[in-house]
Amino acid sequence: MSASRARSNALWTILSDALDIPRSLYEQAVARHKSFGRWLCRPGSALADFGPRVHAQGGFRYGTVVKPIHTDAEYDLDNVVVLEKLHAVSLTQADLKQRFGAEMAEYAAAHGMQPPTEKKRCWRLQYRDEVGFHLDSLPCVPAGAAIQETLRRARVPESWATRAVAITDQRHPQYLVITQDWFTSNPRGFARWFESRASLGRDAALLEQIRMGTVEPVPAYEWKTPLQRCIQILKRHRDVHFVRAPTLAPISMIITNLAAQAYQGETDVSDALLGIVRRMPNFVRAAAPFVPNPTHPAEDYADKWAHDARLPQNFSAWHQQALADVERLSEPLAHIESADIERRFRVPLMAADASRLALGAPAVAVAPAPRIVSAPAPWGGVTPRRP
Repeated sequence: MSASRARSNALWTILSDALDIPRSLYEQAVARHKSFGRWLCRPGSALADFGPRVHAQGGFRYGTVVKPIHTDAEYDLDNVVVLEKLHAVSLTQADLKQRFGAEMAEYAAAHGMQPPTEKKRCWRLQYRDEVGFHLDSLPCVPAGAAIQETLRRARVPESWATRAVAITDQRHPQYLVITQDWFTSNPRGFARWFESRASLGRDAALLEQIRMGTVEPVPAYEWKTPLQRCIQILKRHRDVHFVRAPTLAPISMIITNLAAQAYQGETDVSDALLGIVRRMPNFVRAAAPFVPNPTHPAEDYADKWAHDARLPQNFSAWHQQALADVERLSEPLAHIESADIERRFRVPLMAADASRLALGAPAVAVAPAPRIVSAPAPWGGVTPRRP
């Protein structure tokens, strides 16, 4: 590896390390998912007979959580609770949602927490302790045979197709009616797909040892593959770019989806990041579904784009800026100031890191304002905190 390439790889690795959260927070998230799962399965639970299974989702499942820009911000926990022994024709979406909410309310009361808040699809539980968390928990049932067959015809592998679920959603026209026509999703299939993409960057010898059973497998959040690091870097770049208008930023699932599709198994973070950013637009469709779930092609992670033209425009503007920044900071002979990194990622580099990377001293400069397609008060009249 050349000296310039080594410097670029070290830069992005140091940055992703600085953005990562402590392992203890991942473990705390896992403990909370398990605690809620035990509650649902306890004697006396109104849902125990339906075989509830709790599955973590989102950044805590994928190992792509980043430290928030604001120290008082909350971490998002997401899970889906699949009632394995229940079917859509057994009760209405509204009935399942309310039964689930009642169990979550009892859990909250038993643990001295505020009652959960109902959202369109899920219930939100607020944790108040040394670290701010909120848990969004989505009740669902296994998708019917017809949905699974549709996914198979779309060439979704069997192991992913069978993980599709039917979800509760207040916006469904038959929310109050017993019917098998529920909205469907496949978060569990997506998680398995993502892990298969991330594993392209794992050590081949280690994977073989895990397959042979000589090494204990570890959770995906502990892998820290190039793909996971790149997603963390891109999510932070996004957060900084939209710090004054966060509701107009591309959601994390869009970045995670596109990055995972664009990843080609590069083993260096610098090569992976350059390749991912350059190839991401290739996986955005011109019409809905704009950014489909690879394990449920009809499910669109960018479904809001069809209703707000600013969102795809802002994604494009952010991507162009991210590409320009990544290419510039990866140039072999580029003169990079510490301030360049801090400006784009809000990560102050330690003196030892700057020395290791042969970066220039912090320069006094003003970053150009990002181009954001907006409207008066796009955040609903609430003034976002300034950095």
